[in-house]
Amino acid sequence: MKDYLIHLLSFIDSEHIKIFIISMAPVTELRFSIPYGILLKSMAISDVVLLSIIGNIIIGIVILYIIGPLMRFFRRFSFLKKIIDYIFHRTLNKGKIVERIKFWGLVIFVGIPLPLTGVWTGALAAYLFGIPTKRSVIAIIIGVLLSATIVTSITLISIL
Repeated sequence: MKDYLIHLLSFIDSEHIKIFIISMAPVTELRFSIPYGILLKSMAISDVVLLSIIGNIIIGIVILYIIGPLMRFFRRFSFLKKIIDYIFHRTLNKGKIVERIKFWGLVIFVGIPLPLTGVWTGALAAYLFGIPTKRSVIAIIIGVLLSATIVTSITLISIL
């Protein structure tokens, strides 16, 4: 997946735009964009972190606002309904912390950079657990800042 994404992005001239796009992509998010920019492209840490945070927050907010209408539309089709139900089931199982402590659970879920966490799954979890959109936006922003801090710290420690 990582190699495919790098290949796709090779057609884009600006490394800054690449960082921004990588931070918005599902699975990679800023967990990949920060190390990619700092370690592989030797870009300024402040540029990489800022672009990664902005891109990750933007995609999280977009998902929060479009997830409901999209899910209602796609569930009309039986073959898509099965896929969506699988994704919902997986998210509900992974999102137990979100269900228990709602706002702070969402912050932790988005903020701890582990597989199957992040803004994409966090936004879906917020929708599934009925967390109000405005509270979800704030939780996602705090979670992204936490995740960026953790990923940047690990990345910088790996340089030493």
